[in-house]
Amino acid sequence: MWIFFITLSYLLFLFLNIIIYTKFYFTVRLSIRSFGQILYTIQNGLSGAESTVSEVIGDFFVRQWPYLLLGTIVYIALLLIYIKNKRGEIKTKFEPKKFTKCLNYGIIGILCITIFLDLYNGFFLCRTLGVGDYLDSLRVDSDLFDNNYVDARLTNIDFPEKKRNLIYILSESMEQSYTDENEGGGFKQTLIPELSKLAKENNDFSSKKDHKLNGGFTPGNTTWTTAAIAAQSMGIPLNGGINYSQNFDRDSKFFPNVFSLGDVLENEGYHNYFMCGSDAAFGGRKNYYEQHGNYKVLDYYTAQSDGIIDEDYFEFWGYEDSKLFQYAKKELSEIAKNEQPFNFTMLTVDTHFEDGYICPYCPDKFDTQYENVINCSDHKIAEFVKWCQSQDFYKNTTIVIAGDHLSMDGFVADAVPEGFPRKTYFTVINGPTYELDKTREYSTLDIFPTIIESLGAHIEGNRLGLGTSLYSETPTLIESMGYEELSKQMSYNSYYYNAILLSGDELREDANN
Repeated sequence: MWIFFITLSYLLFLFLNIIIYTKFYFTVRLSIRSFGQILYTIQNGLSGAESTVSEVIGDFFVRQWPYLLLGTIVYIALLLIYIKNKRGEIKTKFEPKKFTKCLNYGIIGILCITIFLDLYNGFFLCRTLGVGDYLDSLRVDSDLFDNNYVDARLTNIDFPEKKRNLIYILSESMEQSYTDENEGGGFKQTLIPELSKLAKENNDFSSKKDHKLNGGFTPGNTTWTTAAIAAQSMGIPLNGGINYSQNFDRDSKFFPNVFSLGDVLENEGYHNYFMCGSDAAFGGRKNYYEQHGNYKVLDYYTAQSDGIIDEDYFEFWGYEDSKLFQYAKKELSEIAKNEQPFNFTMLTVDTHFEDGYICPYCPDKFDTQYENVINCSDHKIAEFVKWCQSQDFYKNTTIVIAGDHLSMDGFVADAVPEGFPRKTYFTVINGPTYELDKTREYSTLDIFPTIIESLGAHIEGNRLGLGTSLYSETPTLIESMGYEELSKQMSYNSYYYNAILLSGDELREDANN
């Protein structure tokens, strides 16, 4: 029994180290804004993120090895002392029975201390991750979707006879916050001068008198890549339902009753494409794009088969953005030869946490690697836009650049001033003129209808999903109810969301009866 207690204490000590490191990882290394994100990632697996997992495991041992070594030595010593004492091989000035009693009390004391430390640190870890807030939110019902959700399937959307192409660049973790204070950012020196210039010369949905770069908020469960895709192309958050039992692997239906950007464009005769530099299956992305718009998916594996990278090539999450843009140019040159309008959506990766991917083209003018990577991504995206503008297809093509979500790298949270309102980057290039002389307050949910109208289409009522076209005078939900209230309402339990949008048990017409 006492050997069991000693071993149990050691196992609890190992678990304590995992808890301590996890708390460190999610407060210093990362800035996670939603417990739903953690549940989603666990539920949908880590296929495609093996390199990140191995880095985390390696970092755990690098950081915790002194404590692990000390604890292991103590464990082995206790075992040896107990076994030798039981055999009568230990000679002390204490009586054997008294020494045995003290040893047993010591083992019980160590066990109690490890249990207490596990519970204490586990409680603070749960609070750090927002577990309590998540559980509380599930006990509150919201009618947000009942009152505000607009089904794109049932909405009149009029496209022009001559349809415009769309190039939609989802820029990993790209924030408006990366600009300097004069442009409304949180850094002393701008990290994205070229993207800032592109936005101000084109359209960032701000007043003509406002010289600060505008951007979008990320409320509710819209704060990781797959959730950001759902927000920007469906106008909804990626909530998991009451038990968070829904997964989005290849065999699952991904919001079967939601009509997305890809669905709308496919209905209008567009050919849809999605390109990324990693395994597209990660997080359910491939499943989403194939089910909503019949996208042709181009990822790490197609890059291998198309000769963009060698069979054994693997960098960061798959292959870096310099190769991604080469691949995109190659595909776009072929796609543009067809008569059908196209939607070419691509997702960059170099600015992913942690610290990003430093490539040979990255500058060395900032203090940290992540700043240099962001600045390098700024230049790569701008250069790609210039290439697009030099092509024949550009005159009939709208380019949208949007940060998918706020950066999860803990560096950014520490670098910007406390309480700074961080926003994602968003701009429309070569789209309709923004006629309103006011700076819009909006979220990434509003990008869905805005992209549709950036192609010259008109949406009856100016709204899709929970989003509002920023070209219209119709208030966004943030403008009408405020960011904090919208974010809370989006995280609450909703029968409409769970039964109709997520599970697809009913159609919208049935819900309104």
